[in-house]
Amino acid sequence: MIELDSKAEVLIEKIKGKRFFKRLLKRLGEKRLIFTVTTGRSGTAYFTNLLSSFNIVASFHEPEPDFVNVMRKVQEFPEEAVRFLFSKKLPFIASIDKPIYCETSHLFCKGFFYPLLELGVLPELIILKRDKRLVAKSLFELNTIPGRTKLGLMYYLKPNDRVYLPISNWHRLHDYQLCYWYCLEIEKRMAIYSKEVLFRKGKIYTIKFEDLLDFDSVIRIFGDMGLSVNETTLAILKNRFGVPVNTKRSYKVRELARELSEETVREMEKEVEEMVEIGGYDGQTG
Repeated sequence: MIELDSKAEVLIEKIKGKRFFKRLLKRLGEKRLIFTVTTGRSGTAYFTNLLSSFNIVASFHEPEPDFVNVMRKVQEFPEEAVRFLFSKKLPFIASIDKPIYCETSHLFCKGFFYPLLELGVLPELIILKRDKRLVAKSLFELNTIPGRTKLGLMYYLKPNDRVYLPISNWHRLHDYQLCYWYCLEIEKRMAIYSKEVLFRKGKIYTIKFEDLLDFDSVIRIFGDMGLSVNETTLAILKNRFGVPVNTKRSYKVRELARELSEETVREMEKEVEEMVEIGGYDGQTG
């Protein structure tokens, strides 16, 4: 359980004994809490917009209090995730006057999952998958390189954080390799977190990016999530379906095909897979 250490565990026990937190847990227990495990650049903002079609759902992408404000610090001091959840995020969620709270931020899976579980909150998880090469390409072309550029450091994990696929000599990796490694790390978390929630009899919704581009698949996804589509909701969904959100095309400053050949990309991917001992990893997590 890499997201916790002894200091975080001691803090959790102290918090669980507080009357305020017991009242908070009771309010949260009256809601469905849904979070997303994903790489980002996978349709999260678009999916949030679709979810907002349901008046019983409070749907957010990266709301304040935002995980990004503490994510980097949490990698070194896991207890900061506990403090953030206890003092900011969970009170905010409890204050929302809707029975379902869904947040699609990809930051949640970067140090906050296990602290939330240990505090006594079992969330439902959306496992949102997109082809890892396409995600890595998007990150590369936006120049949001994990551990190397400003935004890459702020929003993404790097190989010497509290991760499941560490690489000791990661500084020698090419920018694209760091983007690809990040995708492998998140896929590993998808598998681990899914097992944890299912073991606790929780709910998992596995969604492929391509599913969000097919209207019938979108309706099926919401049905699986227990969200009934009435005439009003259907009309709203039709208006929002297919409308791009947060594409960031204008922010692209590099082009992968100009810098690396297809053969070189494959060789770089294979090298990263071998470094983390995945070898032939196909990205399937169940």
